[in-house]
Amino acid sequence: MPGRRDWDEESQERYEYEEDFAEFEMADGVNGRSRRRRKSAAWRSPAAWLPPDVEVEPSRRWRWRWLWIAVALVICGVCGFTGAFAAVNFSTGLSLSKDAAVTASNFLAALGTQDYAQAYRYLGPPMTLQPGAQSNFIAQAQRYDACFGTVVDYKQVEGTTVVQDNTWSSTYEITRSKLQHSYRLTLTLQEDSNHQWRIIDYQSEGADNALAPSQPACQ
Repeated sequence: MPGRRDWDEESQERYEYEEDFAEFEMADGVNGRSRRRRKSAAWRSPAAWLPPDVEVEPSRRWRWRWLWIAVALVICGVCGFTGAFAAVNFSTGLSLSKDAAVTASNFLAALGTQDYAQAYRYLGPPMTLQPGAQSNFIAQAQRYDACFGTVVDYKQVEGTTVVQDNTWSSTYEITRSKLQHSYRLTLTLQEDSNHQWRIIDYQSEGADNALAPSQPACQ
């Protein structure tokens, strides 16, 4: 026979079962009788306290963050394209300036060696369009050498180079053998249709179209 201990354990289990899954309450019934109404076990279940699953809308913060990331990428792309374009133009400008400077240097070097015919080959229109332009240039160069001395040194003056479209100009410090002081000579070059740089104008201090400074004529 089951003992009292067994009976108590069975009663305890039954009580816990009823406590966990159901609850009864007394209410006034018909004809004064009482009836018991059973509540669902889910009423006391913790799972019943949670709201139903609802699809959560994406956070606005994340949407704004992705928007800023997209804007930053666009800005970086534009800056990269602009930088590359500027670098190409800058490199092209340096190449053109270098070619023009080489032509100017060759012209002055030819004057220094009194190779006037070679110096004339570096000239371009309009200086070469006039009748007898070459002979007039050679006579002028010879006269300057006899009066002021030959060109013994020249150097480009820093910060005087100007490049605009296909025109390049720069100033040089010229030293002649018979002059106590150097003088400045500005050369202007232009790129022709064959991509060759030609001298289209030269000006010394106080004199246009002159390779020497404006001074009293030699005696």
